[in-house]
Amino acid sequence: MTHFKNYKPFMAYLTQTDIDRVKAYSKKSHVPMAQLVREGVASRIAGENMYSEGYNDGITKCISLIHDMRFAQMRFPSGASFAETVEDELVKHMWKEPKEDSDEEGRSVKESM
Repeated sequence: MTHFKNYKPFMAYLTQTDIDRVKAYSKKSHVPMAQLVREGVASRIAGENMYSEGYNDGITKCISLIHDMRFAQMRFPSGASFAETVEDELVKHMWKEPKEDSDEEGRSVKESM
């Protein structure tokens, strides 16, 4: 039995497609939807999971391939190459690991106390 006193309510918005997918997976796996959401949040915060590592590895591989393409070395008037511009955009899509001892703005928790 779940002890609800250990949990606080939290509201989040999902697309209808995501809701349908969570419902279907919940039914198939016999795991309550709320538990799936809690596990997803815990997994994302932990940072060290195969999905995020694989996702970031894929982006890193793309960056490497783009960097090695001869035609991607053409330069814009700004001096940046096409490869550098695309690489910079790809890095923005990597999943960042949370800093353990930092607040929402990235400051050390010790510094802000």
